[in-house]
Amino acid sequence: MPDLAEVELYCAEARDILAHAEDIVHDLGQRGACEGHRMMANQGLAALRNLDRIIERHRRRLTFQALPNAVGPPATPPPPQKRNWLVFLRQRGGHAGHGIEAHS
Repeated sequence: MPDLAEVELYCAEARDILAHAEDIVHDLGQRGACEGHRMMANQGLAALRNLDRIIERHRRRLTFQALPNAVGPPATPPPPQKRNWLVFLRQRGGHAGHGIEAHS
């Protein structure tokens, strides 16, 4: 099990990766990327945010365990609700599998 100092480094690295990914997603929108690419990028960003929350939760737990008179674990916020992008496609009249063409 990593110690608190090592987890702090993981937290800093996760924040840097997350900031870079957010910049990429923003750039995709600014450059007019297709909706499918933006959706995939947002799904990847959501996964990175989830990993960041897991690392942060672990850091808080280690910090709490290091306290001399710890009584109970600190409260953690609930995870965000998952969004199903297939519902979005169906609402727009499309469905999964359409619009994907092989490019040779």
